Amino acid sequence: MVEVSVVMTATGTPCEFAGVWFESIGSTIKLSLVFWITSVGKRDCDIIDLKGVNMMKKMLEIVMVAVIVAGVAGAYFKWMGSLPISVTQTQKASMFDVSGEGKVVVIPDQATLSMGVQEQGYNLKTVQEQVNKTMASLTKSLKEMGIAEKDIKTTGYNYYPDYNNKNMYTAYANVQVVVRDLDQVSPVMDLIGTLGLDNVSGPSFGLSDELMNKTVKEARGLAIDKAKAKAEELSSLAGMRLGRIVNVTEGANRSPNYMARDAVVPMAAGGAVMEKTETPVEAGSSEVSVSVTLSYETN
Repeated sequence: MVEVSVVMTATGTPCEFAGVWFESIGSTIKLSLVFWITSVGKRDCDIIDLKGVNMMKKMLEIVMVAVIVAGVAGAYFKWMGSLPISVTQTQKASMFDVSGEGKVVVIPDQATLSMGVQEQGYNLKTVQEQVNKTMASLTKSLKEMGIAEKDIKTTGYNYYPDYNNKNMYTAYANVQVVVRDLDQVSPVMDLIGTLGLDNVSGPSFGLSDELMNKTVKEARGLAIDKAKAKAEELSSLAGMRLGRIVNVTEGANRSPNYMARDAVVPMAAGGAVMEKTETPVEAGSSEVSVSVTLSYETN
């Protein structure tokens, strides 16, 4: 540690700078700026340029600290040699990307149909009652077939005056039905003729969430296996050494590609629905595909 102080010593010469006094005590170095003063001239010494004295103190402190640091550094280099310096070089690894696609064909396990009824008449209340009665019969028949209530959804209900004949009214209602037992698709479609339904759409075959997730998982596994096999083949042909897989990217799953025949409602002469003939329906199959990209480090 370095200490610098100002010392006033009585003498016959007023306010005269006498010099610097140096003393070393243990690890402390003491420096003193000595001034001679007289008892009479002490008041004059109170107006000494203290700014200059303080600057001299600061400079002495800096000089002494620099001397000490230089001495310590010189001793270190003399006995220990040069400072140890470590340099680490980081090399960016090269990447090798390869893709693969997995496809799985599966039979749909559910069908969606839309059906409804439309009535016209001169009395709005009567028209509404006819629509409501038909829809109530449809809902009851669907539930008797084992269709769950959550799979029967009303998608539209409306009534309006006939703009061609202002004395008449038209009312209609539609429901969407999800059939999870494909054996029930034909009986459900037979209700079209039995209840006199119209506005029919479907059936549209698809995969339930459970079957879709299971199929996508299987297709994903096939895609990864194909990507790995392709990576091994390409790296071998190119003379490359593959490292670890550092990233996997999956492309958007393709919507299932359905392959099914259209259902046909058999009609008799005059447009009447043939009795005791079940509506033919074929679910066909669906294809689900998944693509993945694997990123390898190369050595």
